[in-house]
Amino acid sequence: MPRGRARELMQTHVRTIMNVKLITVAPDDPLADVAREVAAHGIGVVPVVDREQRLVGIITGNDLVDLLHDGGRLDGRLARDTMNAEPISIDEFATVDEAIGLMRNAPVRHLPVTRGKRLVGLVTASDLIRHLLKNYPEPEVA
Repeated sequence: MPRGRARELMQTHVRTIMNVKLITVAPDDPLADVAREVAAHGIGVVPVVDREQRLVGIITGNDLVDLLHDGGRLDGRLARDTMNAEPISIDEFATVDEAIGLMRNAPVRHLPVTRGKRLVGLVTASDLIRHLLKNYPEPEVA
């Protein structure tokens, strides 16, 4: 891949590669419902947002697995009881390079994308890989 093209890819804004169709939950949603959403949609993370769509937390599939594996109950628990209230997020105009840096330095594979404090999307490690692979030629088929 030419150097200029690689640099261009790394400077792409995350807003151009983020997922905008998100499943979100409110802090007062029952945790059992959150777990059902994760299972039904095969997703690894659920952003927790307030009424104004501001990001207030995040629940990962691993959070739910750990809770259930350790004998924890979902009954009577709310999203706010399990969410990480200080999720790592990234601004929509941050670059792919910045997103990769965040993922390298923190144990996350999903980054909520924000405009101000409002959730506008989600970028995953898979999104970044797909973006970077666009620059490699397709294999020749015999």
